[in-house]
Amino acid sequence: MHKIPRKFLYIIGGVILLGVIAYSVYVNLKLNYPSFPASTDSSTNTLPESGAATSKKPAAATNVSLPATKSYLDAIKIYKNTGYYFQFVSCHGSPGTLTLKKGTKFMLDNRDPRAHKIAITGGQSFNIKAYGFAIATAPSTLGTHYITCDGGGAATITVQK
Repeated sequence: MHKIPRKFLYIIGGVILLGVIAYSVYVNLKLNYPSFPASTDSSTNTLPESGAATSKKPAAATNVSLPATKSYLDAIKIYKNTGYYFQFVSCHGSPGTLTLKKGTKFMLDNRDPRAHKIAITGGQSFNIKAYGFAIATAPSTLGTHYITCDGGGAATITVQK
C-alpha cells in the first residue's frame, strides 16, 4: 500500500477549512445585508412623503438642512456619511444618542425583517416597513427627546441651537 505523507493531509485539510470559512462569510454577508433597489418604489422605502404615518407635522426648519430623499441608497449616502443617522436593529437605536440642531433632518433606518413604529417625543411618529427608512426632522424645542420603537425606549436626541 502507498502511504500518504502527513504534510499533504494537513495541506488538504487547511484548504477545505479555508473553503468552509469563505463560504460561511459569503452566506452571512448575503443574509445580513440584503440588496436594496435604487428605485422610488414605496414598497421598499417609507418616507413621510410616501405613506409613513406621522401623528403631527414637524416644526418648520430654522436652518438649512439636508434634503429628504426617496431612494435608500441616496439616503445612506447623504445621512449616514454626515452622521445624521439612526439604525434600528431589534428596536435598539445605534448610536444611542445623537446631538442635532433644531430642525435638522436625519434618517431612521429599520434593519429588521419586520415593521416597527418609531416615535419621537415632540410629535413625530413613523410606521417603518421591514428594511425601510424614514427621514425625520429634529424637534424645534431644545433639550433631550426620546425615540421609542414599538413603545419601548430605543435612543435619544439632544437638540441644541
